[in-house]
Amino acid sequence: MTTKKYPLLSIIVPTLNNERDFSLFMKSITKQTYPKNKIEILVLDGGSTDKTKVIAKKYGAKIIHNKAVLAEPGVNLGMENAKGDLMMILAVDNIYNDKHALEKIVGVFEDPTILAAFPKHDSDKTDNLFTKYHNTFTDPFNHFVYGYSANARTFNRVYKTVTSNNVYDVYDYNSNPMPPMIAFAQGFTVRGSYRRSKQDAFDDISPIIKMITQKKKIAYIHGVSLMHHTTRNLDHFIRKQRWATRNAIAKENYGISYRMTKIPKKNQIRIKLWPLYAFTFLGPLIVALYGLGRDRILVWLFHPIVCFLSAGASVWEILVYNSIKSRQVSRR
Repeated sequence: MTTKKYPLLSIIVPTLNNERDFSLFMKSITKQTYPKNKIEILVLDGGSTDKTKVIAKKYGAKIIHNKAVLAEPGVNLGMENAKGDLMMILAVDNIYNDKHALEKIVGVFEDPTILAAFPKHDSDKTDNLFTKYHNTFTDPFNHFVYGYSANARTFNRVYKTVTSNNVYDVYDYNSNPMPPMIAFAQGFTVRGSYRRSKQDAFDDISPIIKMITQKKKIAYIHGVSLMHHTTRNLDHFIRKQRWATRNAIAKENYGISYRMTKIPKKNQIRIKLWPLYAFTFLGPLIVALYGLGRDRILVWLFHPIVCFLSAGASVWEILVYNSIKSRQVSRR
């Protein structure tokens, strides 16, 4: 009789003033059936002034100061300090309700050809419509630009299936010119030998695209649900859309503007068509009714509303950004 081997799992957690959600997050990790002595929790803190670090110490996490503050450089820092055979990225709004989740995820790596894997992003009854929409489709802008490549639920419609079983699927992401929208967050797990390029230190999708171009296997673990409580309310949704818009127009070294050269021309055209699509309301309504009929998912009915709100938030941010720039020029 052989004893089951458990590789050391390093869980990398970027934080900044996450006191409100951190205790629940840590409890969801400690209730896992995966051996506690085989879990290393690294908290990459950007300078919290609340009780985030106090809670982390209470649960035995190792705290590392992230002087870059933002989450993505914190992930790189975590990888540099991780000792695990596997490394998992988790934000504090990610909760595994299944106590066997970590065991199931780690089990996927028994296939030595798999470099990385990620769980199904899901919602529960406590989540609002914004979160349910995001977990089903992603945000409305990226849903419009990426199409079926925006969410793992529909990857099988655009990519050739390499492996499929009752736990996970592996797709040939090079079988379609549009790269999938897979982020280095929300449970993304990779072998401990992997390191991200410093060039992509601030972006969480470009490293995945590089894996794909190198023909590495990435498993979608549809048999494990990660509750991604991504959006608290309308105000939170608007702020997220405005933040993403500002990053794009300021051409930051992360976000869609940073990855533009990796997006096919026809999808780049969709970026320019987005305001027209979102504000007409008719286009999103037709898409929603078609999607509802095909998928029987009621959250499709929220599509026209969330598209309008998203585009409105973006236009508002562009006006604010240009106004600030104009005042700065006039002062000179």
